[in-house]
Amino acid sequence: MLETFFEKRFVLERFRASPVGSHIDGFATSLIAQGYSFQAGGSCLRHAVHLGRWMEPQDIVLAALDEAVIASFMRHLPDCDCDDERAGSHERALARLRVFRRYLQDVGVVARPTPTIVDDPLVTEFVTWMRQQRGASEQTVKAFSRVVRRLLALVGNDPGAYTVHALRKAVVALTEGHGDATAEQVATATRSFVRQLAVRGQCSIDLADGIPRPAQWTQTTLPKHLSSEDVEKLLATCDVSTATGLRDRAVMLLLARLGLRADDVLRLLLADVDWKAATVRLVGKGRHESRLPLPQEVGDALLAYIDRGRPRIVEEHLFLTARAPWAPIRNNSTIAQLVEKAIRRAGVDAPSFGSHVLRHSAATSMLRDGASLDGIASILRHRSIDTTVVYARVDQGLLGSVAQPWTTATPQPASSYPPPTPSAALKSVAQPWLLEVPSC
Repeated sequence: MLETFFEKRFVLERFRASPVGSHIDGFATSLIAQGYSFQAGGSCLRHAVHLGRWMEPQDIVLAALDEAVIASFMRHLPDCDCDDERAGSHERALARLRVFRRYLQDVGVVARPTPTIVDDPLVTEFVTWMRQQRGASEQTVKAFSRVVRRLLALVGNDPGAYTVHALRKAVVALTEGHGDATAEQVATATRSFVRQLAVRGQCSIDLADGIPRPAQWTQTTLPKHLSSEDVEKLLATCDVSTATGLRDRAVMLLLARLGLRADDVLRLLLADVDWKAATVRLVGKGRHESRLPLPQEVGDALLAYIDRGRPRIVEEHLFLTARAPWAPIRNNSTIAQLVEKAIRRAGVDAPSFGSHVLRHSAATSMLRDGASLDGIASILRHRSIDTTVVYARVDQGLLGSVAQPWTTATPQPASSYPPPTPSAALKSVAQPWLLEVPSC
């Protein structure tokens, strides 16, 4: 309701009598539902009314509100001479106006813009195949489709004309100047794309086998991790008297105690936490479902966030943005940023600032506490124990317990060993040949 943001009767009457008056109460209700503050919500409403009053003498109908109209209105603001309005820079006007436009799109007054980029049918078919036949995650679909769009720009959209040489040349061009991870992604996406074409009978399956696999040197570096003491310092920096601090502490505990990936945190739903069984349901890579035990400390942090920090809105995702408009956290970068901020607040000398450093820290901590590699692999949901073995290299004590002792011998002076003759040296290493004398 408009009265939530304004009390004076003449303001309420003026807003409701404006060209956007029929939408102003609905817009106010939407702002309340999204958690806008008194100041921010009032600003959105004032700019919406100002926009409507400017559009009317321009003969611009509300249904035509797009980026071009908003840009024209923004140019008007510095020299505004509208009644009851003031000229100025209005630094936040653009963001406020876009909030109003999104509301009008949601209620069907303004049409949503159609995508300006129309995908090649080959890309569309590949995306459908990835989702329906391979069960790929949306992150994988987006990454692979980006690769295929760039690939088609180099090899064309006639699969029947593809050759191994052309595909190899394109893969090399797309990976030039990039790291091993990008090279592997490009090669894998290209092979998947070609295999999908072969399934449809549009090219030979042999083409996929001709795409090179970039060298992958596994376990060449140690996992970047923090000590248990440093992890506790990070957690202690979260101000649990604030909603943001409650959320960030709950997120970091999931990363540091259960070794979750950032993607796991983003996908968590309220229904995924089974409070009676003390487990949390996860859908990981390849949509593999698993359930992990929920430690008391982590469960308490989640309850504190839900009870005192999470916005009271109807939304199935567990973790939401800290500021209005409230919505699920969508990007891994948000998780990485909150971890980085905690590291900097704690003054910890971290080997890495991303969220994965806490996953590595969880694994090394479990190992040092006596957990088996099989148990750690189960918690981290590794498909192969080979992926988990790398953590054993971090624990020098564990390495010492499995390393074979070197045999020791008392060195002898060189003069005590007579120099071997060439024939003697050869005899010491040569294997006797079995000679068969032919019969005459």
